Amino acid sequence: MDYPDPPQVLPPALITTIPAGTSVWQIHHAHRGAADLNPTPRPRARAGGRFDGLDGSYAYLYLGDSPAAAVAETLCRNLPTDQSPRLIPRAQITGRVLSELRTARPVRVVDLTGTGAARINAGVWLTKCDPSGYLHTRRWAAAVLAAHPDVDGIQYRPRHDENTLAWMLTASPTTATHPAVEAIGGVIPLDSADGHYLLGALLIAHNAALAP
Repeated sequence: MDYPDPPQVLPPALITTIPAGTSVWQIHHAHRGAADLNPTPRPRARAGGRFDGLDGSYAYLYLGDSPAAAVAETLCRNLPTDQSPRLIPRAQITGRVLSELRTARPVRVVDLTGTGAARINAGVWLTKCDPSGYLHTRRWAAAVLAAHPDVDGIQYRPRHDENTLAWMLTASPTTATHPAVEAIGGVIPLDSADGHYLLGALLIAHNAALAP
């Protein structure tokens, strides 16, 4: 499918604020800190996430408003919708943990939920397309951030869970950890008894399960 490039001048976006003290969650590799930023440029569609930086101009961190959001956006984002049951390979959880963080200050983000995408002349594809469209979504993210240099990132809903919220926060590519969030503990290794129990409860909503 062909997706449009962002216009030269974006209409003003909807801006919202995540209050200080908000609990947020992330699934990440155990050797990384929960608030660590990723500076890796992602110029190829099949590697990386929806709003990663194309050229290394910003580092990024993905968060969810709940464990369900973190699972939906990290493990279930690219599950096929035309087969059942939907299985998560064990390799996707090996060495990964679920961590709880908290916002250390109010966090201002461009809101792409509801009418947020439409008001900047984009469509629902911006947050719902599969990885084949990620070069386009990353161009839009770069344009949105350039047009609103005073925001901390982007708010959207996970591709397969409209009931939760996700955020992509940005900072300078030379910054190691995002200054707006802090880890508060609650780390659960996904490939453990507790992790399997948690995933079992959350994956069932997606008609998904861990592969044998």
